[in-house]
Amino acid sequence: MNPVEGVRLALQQIRAQKLKSFFAVIGVVIGVMFLITVVSVVEGLNTYMEEDFAGAIYGLNTLTVTRIPSVSFESDPDIWRAYRRRPRLKFEDADAIEATLTMPALVGVESSSNGTLVSDRGITVENVWLTAASADLFRIRNMKVDQGRVFTAPEDRSGANVIVLGAEAADALFPSLNPIGRTVKVNNVPFRVIGVLEKQGTLFGISLDNRAMAPARSAMGRMVNPHNVVDNILVRPDDFRDMDAAHAEVEATMRIRHRLRPGQDNDFAIETAEESLSFWDNIKQILMVAFPMLVSISLVVGGIVIMNIMLVS
Repeated sequence: MNPVEGVRLALQQIRAQKLKSFFAVIGVVIGVMFLITVVSVVEGLNTYMEEDFAGAIYGLNTLTVTRIPSVSFESDPDIWRAYRRRPRLKFEDADAIEATLTMPALVGVESSSNGTLVSDRGITVENVWLTAASADLFRIRNMKVDQGRVFTAPEDRSGANVIVLGAEAADALFPSLNPIGRTVKVNNVPFRVIGVLEKQGTLFGISLDNRAMAPARSAMGRMVNPHNVVDNILVRPDDFRDMDAAHAEVEATMRIRHRLRPGQDNDFAIETAEESLSFWDNIKQILMVAFPMLVSISLVVGGIVIMNIMLVS
């Protein structure tokens, strides 16, 4: 059949069967729009995971030394018992890493737990994310203050009881007041407020602004961990191209510190945002294959139904 004749016959059928043609077009449009929506949602989630999640939890171009992996799908109880038997990280580990690195880098520590803050006006805020950290953590995590300042390295070394509040915690503790210079208590220990962080938003519905940060060697450090113990050691090379070299040097230093023999498994984990997001890459690949297949199946089924309706009528 001549293509022009085929197009002419098709247009005649469309004019003759307006309602059927309308439903056929609607079915195809809905299927295509659903496919576009699914792809857009997956790509949006990918951007969210790689930028917001990675930046907030790990920090970009940052190595995180930790006792137990932050993301693990291990279900074997023996493996988890082995994790718990690992030695705790200490301030001396961070000092050794900083001393042995051959490239310029920021090195910091952090320890976190949930707690309760009480303002000097008697207002109580519960479930606050308490972080005892070194002064460089603000630069490693790209945290900026909206009011006041962050604590300094001398304040960190001396264990000064100063505190930087998240925006949400500051608003809850000191509504309509300037919190700078005021006092909050953590476990009945007074801390002087020196800064308020810029708003960071939420991560999976969890507020990143309901937090409080104090020097790692302050009283807060002893509240969230035993003396001289830290949760994580963070290393961010000045040049992201030094990440692999920094990883190797940090691993070598930690193995020496923990007296591990050649061939013996590490009793610590070194994580990066890219490595920890590998689980999301697997999920994304499944979604990108499964959803288009479902849409294609629905389009085929819809087409068969419409064809049968047309044949019957």
